[in-house]
Amino acid sequence: MRLKSFSELNSVNSVVNIAIGIFDGVHRGHAAVINEACSQSGVAVVMTFDPHPISIVNPSRAPKILNSIGHRQTLIERLGVKYFMVLPFNHDRAHQCPDQFLDEIVESCRLGSICVGDDFRFGKGRKGDAKLIEKFAKRYDFKVRVVKRIKDDSDCVISSSRVRGLLANAELNAATKLLGRKFSVSGVIEKGNMLGRKLGFPTANLDCLVPEMMPHGVYAIKALYNNQLFNGIANLGFRPTINDAEDTKPLLEVHLFDFDQDLYGQELEVLFVDFLRDEKKFSNIDALKLQINKDIIITKNLLKKNS
Repeated sequence: MRLKSFSELNSVNSVVNIAIGIFDGVHRGHAAVINEACSQSGVAVVMTFDPHPISIVNPSRAPKILNSIGHRQTLIERLGVKYFMVLPFNHDRAHQCPDQFLDEIVESCRLGSICVGDDFRFGKGRKGDAKLIEKFAKRYDFKVRVVKRIKDDSDCVISSSRVRGLLANAELNAATKLLGRKFSVSGVIEKGNMLGRKLGFPTANLDCLVPEMMPHGVYAIKALYNNQLFNGIANLGFRPTINDAEDTKPLLEVHLFDFDQDLYGQELEVLFVDFLRDEKKFSNIDALKLQINKDIIITKNLLKKNS
């Protein structure tokens, strides 16, 4: 269930344990904070902000987003969370003093605990931190759970910026280790120009937040539909061989193997398994079809090894 305000949080009829953070990517470090909230007695609520606070405070430094809010909610729900709270982040919120923000939380629910990462900062000038939360905890009798940052096998802290860097270089296996799962996006299948079907490779166009940092090209993928996993191949980019004037933004096209169901209007989650090649322009349609056939053979063998 998505909550959009403190008044909606007030409707939760239980002791509330709030995990606060941006949680973009929902990597293993984020999961540790969220799991801490879930382990407390009562109901876990994950609180985040939209858009990313940096996009308001310092737009030139705003990071490229890994997951849409909707997909972030799905990933967080899989951790056992029932309530996902998305607070609109604007200039008023950016200039709010930390004490006021905590006052809002305390006054809006039966607060059992606040769970944050040890690097969490909030409020005007990022002056709020775990120590301030602990002062409020003593005053209002709730618990504070500060989770240390999780490190990988190389003793490096797991972060969303590291995940972005790995995805930018198509290092999908390394990204998987930081996320604790395959990197994925989700969206609704929309109708395209049906050219893929004419070429003999019917594709589903995914209306999703295309990951801006990822290289354009061909990927081996798995797709989750109706709780079933299907193997497939995807192209991310502008389709230079058949590009038309309407292709003004990158498109994620998915071809599922041995699949003949109608997906239009349906939700699909695409899990990126491996990067095959960069997107390129072919001299003609026949050359494109020949390359697609080669890509499919490579992908099937690759997915077979990964199954």
